[in-house]
Amino acid sequence: MSGRHAGPVVGVLPALGSGLTDLQRSGQEERLLDYDLTHYARAFAEVRYFSYFDERLETFTDDPALRARVRLHPKRLPVGRHLYALALPVAYRAALRGCAVLRVEQFTGVLPAVIARRLYGIPFVVTYGYDYDAVVRVAGSRVKPAYFAWLRRLALPRAAGVIVPNRDLGALLRRRWPGLTLLELPNGVDPERFRPAPAPPGERAERVVVYVGRLSPEKNLLRLVDALALVDAPPARLVLIGDGPEARAIGDRARSRRVRVELAGVVPNRELPARLRDADCFVLPSLTEGHPKALLEAMSAALPCVVSDRGGNRLLVDDGESGVRFDPEDVGAMAAGIRRVLLDRSLAARLGAAARERVLADYDLDRLLAAEVRFVLDVARARGR
Repeated sequence: MSGRHAGPVVGVLPALGSGLTDLQRSGQEERLLDYDLTHYARAFAEVRYFSYFDERLETFTDDPALRARVRLHPKRLPVGRHLYALALPVAYRAALRGCAVLRVEQFTGVLPAVIARRLYGIPFVVTYGYDYDAVVRVAGSRVKPAYFAWLRRLALPRAAGVIVPNRDLGALLRRRWPGLTLLELPNGVDPERFRPAPAPPGERAERVVVYVGRLSPEKNLLRLVDALALVDAPPARLVLIGDGPEARAIGDRARSRRVRVELAGVVPNRELPARLRDADCFVLPSLTEGHPKALLEAMSAALPCVVSDRGGNRLLVDDGESGVRFDPEDVGAMAAGIRRVLLDRSLAARLGAAARERVLADYDLDRLLAAEVRFVLDVARARGR
């Protein structure tokens, strides 16, 4: 990827209030730069990234190809994220009008695209990544359900394309809006970066159980701590990679249950493979899930995965074949699943190998991103015609 070439320009809109600065806080900016923006820069003449932060691309990458083809448009007005979502289409009207298509990374960031479509006629493609209603129900919000319902009615019928990670979510949207142009495209993982350890972990006095993700109520981590308290043989340490509003409560619960918990905080995506290879099993106890990238990364690393029987976890993990599933509200069942893979090393190896094969067959990130870019490029070309 070098130089400039003729062709359409794509504008990329992040989730509401997001940008490279925000993604760096969760260790995800490298994934956006190394994979998503790199693929778009190969296919489009220019990529214009509209951030909610006053930031510069050069702060996050020294890749000359990305610097040549990606233009970052920083936040211009000192207002909150909701007001900026309304103002962005006007503040950057010239840059937006030069785009043949807008790619909205997550549904929460779709409002500027809807406005740009109304003002300038620019089509947009948006990812609807998970069941937002389920998440806000778990979080107990009273305002967000009404807001998301309004945003769906406003945005989805006007989208040139909607990307969903699984067929169940696609069917849910199609029942409401039969005319939607949908692309069912799961999340992916780089199987070379997230490769298995060269040898299984040896015998050690303490096994390592790892979780990667946000520390928030819908992830069900307080019950996970309770489950680890029941896993007395073999002794296990829980490593939680990520940050979020429940960090303090998790620490308090761990102390009261006498569970060894390491709150590792945010780990950059490049460092995650080593952390996974050092673990004995991966656990994802969420009450709701879309199509979890963290689970795919653990599967790619051939870790035995113990996951809740909810949402996208069901599509990725076949119980007893490529992992273990449990009822996330049953602490005893969660503990039994973790204990099972920690005690039975041959089972753990078989589950991990099957999970790795599943990733290689269906979830290679480069292949999936190529399909996504073709879909967006077709929208841009259709507008040109």
